[in-house]
Amino acid sequence: MNPPEERLTLGRMQNPVRGCLHGAAAAASLVGTALLWTRGAGDLSRQLALLVFGMSLLALYTVSSLYHSVPWRDVWKDRMQRLDHAMIYILVAGTYTPIAAIVLSGRHRSAILGAVWGIALVGVVQKALLPQLAAWVSIALQTAQGWLGPFVAVPLARHLSWKPLALIALGGIVYTAGMVLFVTRRPRLWPRVFSYHEVFHVLVVAASGLHYAAIFAYVAPFAAP
Repeated sequence: MNPPEERLTLGRMQNPVRGCLHGAAAAASLVGTALLWTRGAGDLSRQLALLVFGMSLLALYTVSSLYHSVPWRDVWKDRMQRLDHAMIYILVAGTYTPIAAIVLSGRHRSAILGAVWGIALVGVVQKALLPQLAAWVSIALQTAQGWLGPFVAVPLARHLSWKPLALIALGGIVYTAGMVLFVTRRPRLWPRVFSYHEVFHVLVVAASGLHYAAIFAYVAPFAAP
């Protein structure tokens, strides 16, 4: 096992780059959620689907910012780490929710929502009750959950133009690239300040930004023909 890297601290903030980055993302998510709610005005079911996405963003970035900033005692650090990792499942499922609920219908909608939230439930329970399982279990679950999209690519392509589809696909690629860098622990740029872990967090923010753009600009106002 690799020894823990010595990290630059800022006062009592344990990981200032990660903490500040995700703190800013949490603030942006709060504003973004309000904008999504307004965007869906006049259709409560649409607003609720958009709210699920916005709240999943807010939850992930708030928990991550707290986990990486606060000098937790060991027992709470472990719990916050598990919660932080569990939020990944919630964000992925939350991202799929408005896309499936607003754009898809019938069995395609039911299948994708059931699959992403089913995997999210399994992932959260695993983090809560079986955190000792090998890391590859979480990686496999998250990868499978994230790449369920191709199974509904054809019905999505019938309703959405190439622009939102490209944004959604690019976001998935960026997320996956971040996971690869995190697992391989590369690149090691400036280990005390900005290394592979920080690159991973930057890519997560970039990917969720791409998905937000697709959902806000194209999914939220979507009207079935």
